[in-house]
Parts: sequence; C-alpha cells; structure tokens
Amino acid sequence: MPPTRAAAARYILRSRLLRGAFISLVISGIGISVTAPQMTLFLVRELHLTDALAGLYYLTNLAAPIAGYVVGSLSDRAGSRLLVFRLSALAGFAGWVLMAFATQTWMPFAINILLLSVAGAGAAQLQAAVRDELDRHPTPVDNQVVALTRMAMAFGWIIGPVIGATLGAVLGLRPLLLATGVSLLLSIVPLIGAGRAAPVPGAALVAAAEPEPDAGLPPAPALTRTAPIPTGAPRTHSMVPLLLFTGIYVLIMCGETVKLAYLPLYMDGDLHVSAAVRGAIIGFQPLVEVALMPLAALIADRVGIARVLLAGAVMAVGAHACYASADAIEPHLLPLIAGQVLMAGVIATFGVLGVTVAQRFQPARVGMASSVFLSSYAINAAVGGFVGSIGTAWLGLPHLFWIPGAIAAAGGIALVTLNAFVPLDRLGEEVRRPAAPGRSLRRSAAPRGS
Repeated sequence: MPPTRAAAARYILRSRLLRGAFISLVISGIGISVTAPQMTLFLVRELHLTDALAGLYYLTNLAAPIAGYVVGSLSDRAGSRLLVFRLSALAGFAGWVLMAFATQTWMPFAINILLLSVAGAGAAQLQAAVRDELDRHPTPVDNQVVALTRMAMAFGWIIGPVIGATLGAVLGLRPLLLATGVSLLLSIVPLIGAGRAAPVPGAALVAAAEPEPDAGLPPAPALTRTAPIPTGAPRTHSMVPLLLFTGIYVLIMCGETVKLAYLPLYMDGDLHVSAAVRGAIIGFQPLVEVALMPLAALIADRVGIARVLLAGAVMAVGAHACYASADAIEPHLLPLIAGQVLMAGVIATFGVLGVTVAQRFQPARVGMASSVFLSSYAINAAVGGFVGSIGTAWLGLPHLFWIPGAIAAAGGIALVTLNAFVPLDRLGEEVRRPAAPGRSLRRSAAPRGS
C-alpha cells in the first residue's frame, strides 16, 4: 500500500465517524448491488410487467434530485448529519420490505419515488459527514481519505452481484429484496456512538491544518488555517454551477447504464461468450476502480482537480468507442476489456473528486450539495435507459455505444467551458483568510471520538 494510502487508512481507523462511515458504505454497497442486477427480472417475473413497462420503472429515478435537495437541505439545518442518514436508512428498509411484498404493478413505481429516493439521498449525508469531519480535523491526505471512503461502495459492488445471483437462484427474488432492506438497516449499526456529526457552520474549511507530530503518521505541510465565515453571516452561493456540474456528470456517465444493460446482451447474443466470462468482464471494472481511486486523488493533489476530471471525460469517450468498435477488432473481447479499464478510470476520477467539487460549490450547504450531486447516479439510470432503448433500435449492437460516446464528448466540452468561467481548482478561495502572524493553528490529527 502506498504511504499516502496507508496514512489515509490510519486516519480512517482512528476516527469513529470515518471508520463507521466506511463500514456502513460497504454494507450499503453490498445490499444495493445484490438487488440492482435482478430488479428488472423481479418486475417481469414476479409482477408480470412487460419489458417496456419494466424499463419505465427506471424513469422514477428522476425523483432523486428533488429528494436529494430536500433531504440535503434538512441535513444542513437539522444539526445532525447522522440523524438524517438514520431516518433515510429506515425509509430504505421500509421501501425494500414493501417492494418484496408488492403485488400490484403500480407499487414499485410509488415505492421508488416516495421511499427509495429518500434512502439514496440520505446515504449521501455520510459523504457530507466525512467532509465536515475533515474540515474540523484536517489531515495532510484529505483527498486520499475521501478516495478510500468512496472505495467502500466499490468494495460492495465487487461482492454484491455474486451474492445476489446465488441467493436469487436459491431463495428467489422476493427474499433478495428483503435482504437488501435488512442491509440498509444494518448500515446504521457501525455508526452507533459516532455522535451527531453536526454540520460545520458557515463555510466549509478548505485548507489542511498543520497537525502535531504523531507516531506513524506523516507530518502535514505547513499551511495556514482557513478561517470559516461567521455563522451569523454565511455567504450565499448560486445553485447554478452545482446544477451545471451535476448535469455535466450525467452527460459523461449516462453510458454506464447503457453498458450494464446492453453489453451483456451483445456478448451473449453476438459473441456467444459464456456466462462465466461475461460476469468476469463486467466484474473486472470495480476491481480496477478500487486500484485507480487513490491514484486519481494523488494525481489531483499534484496537477489539480480540473485536469483529472477532464481526463475522466476523455476516458469516457474512449471507453464507448472501444465498445462500439468491438465487432471490427479481433479478438472481439479485447476492446471490451479496454473499455472496462477506461470506464473504471471515469468512475475513479468523478467518483472521488466529483463530490468534492460539488461541496465546494456550496461550502455552507455541503449536505444539500452532496445529495444533489450523488442523485446524478439515479438520473444516469433514467437517461441511460432511454438512450439505450433508442440506440439499439436505431443503430443496433454494438454501434449504439457511439451515442453515449458522443454525449460524453459533449459533457467534456461543457466541463472545459464551466472550468473557464468557474475554475474548479480555485473554488473556496474567497473564504480563505491567512492566520494572524504567530497564531498558526496546530491541532492533533486524531479526529474527535477516536
């Protein structure tokens, strides 16, 4: 393990909140990924929806941004990130239990809009709580800490689909939905005793403090402490850059849903690849993501966030070009594997750094910013499902992947334009104020509650 990653892991292990958030995200990732690949099968087999109606189910994910804004705003005002997260996890538990016992075709649609969208927005509050904790107790490896926390969900997605396929075959699909509900309930347990995780008042702090020397941990660079905006007069930030950035991410990432839906069909129907090989190619991506996430954070520390995100956008275009040209290259699986590596790079860059940028757009409302940005995953599913259904009828497989490739290129151009008007690497500079001479703050790197 590289020194910076090892140091980040030690900071996470020493903080009850960071440690609990990491374990909770692993549990949530396993629970959600157990069910996600089986959901369409459940709708068709158990509720007898047609393929078209099952596809429309994913359009209910468009409720996610609204739920994200409401839940995130509540988190910023309630004074407790973890209270909001726990209530949202309970909503998710109730939603999946109701889904498991659903008998009418309208029920999954209503449950996803009213309960599961709230659960997804609540999970984003763990990311906000991590940001707040790092603002209170900065480390010299903040980006690596965030990267490892984001990797928790990837760990879950490596394990979950395998468990889901096995349990679904043995127990059936309805018990699988119950298992997902129970996993969301269990995700509360690691955070017992972690306190309230109150939001940082005013603006988020953006520079790393200089920690006291501590055994086994590297010293922080000599940086001045960022002064927060007084609580009584928080600076108002426009929502427009945050919404534009979230929309750009949707453009760049909507092809991931297309890939998950249609790449297995292409490998099965056209390439006649065995189920084991198909699963290995799909499951290969999360493994690469886990390796690349800390690297993305490390490179961003050295060259800046904007360049790393732009590289992610370029990789998205390259990934879809690989998928789309698979039938013209021998062996056909080689471009598919290359595409998986490139798409892992996209998720590694935006998955680690995207939420950080979103929080910097709204430094006084990081809970709302986290929820709005992370709701883009649900929007991706809705947009990607629509693009896939249109593309497969128009261009067929594998050429439909040129469409998300073109959309990702538009997202990259939009990212360059946004960065020209709102430099991503300079976000938060308006709230930085050097400490008075002789009064540089020094603080132990061990977060509260360790």
